[in-house]
Amino acid sequence: MNSVINMGGAGLSFGVLAAGLLLAYGLWQGRRDLGMRAAWGILGATILAGILPSLLFFLPPGPRLGGALPLLILQVVGTLLAFLPLYVAANWLEVIREATGQAGGS
Repeated sequence: MNSVINMGGAGLSFGVLAAGLLLAYGLWQGRRDLGMRAAWGILGATILAGILPSLLFFLPPGPRLGGALPLLILQVVGTLLAFLPLYVAANWLEVIREATGQAGGS
């Protein structure tokens, strides 16, 4: 496996996997355009989710935020952002299903 994917953790790996699966699903359903848009959207969300925690690391520490609290906040924000690509993928799956007439419900 590529070492770049391993360095990003589970969020990056799942984001790349979800992008590939949604691209394949879009091709399978005959909507290559939606599959490509979904893949690029998921990859963009994956990059954004990886960059934001690192930008938070460079914020100057506040006068009252000493010790491990900033690191704890950084860890929590990074974990929450790791789910962003999967949320975007679920949204695109619904868009592709509605476009191909496979959406269930009323």
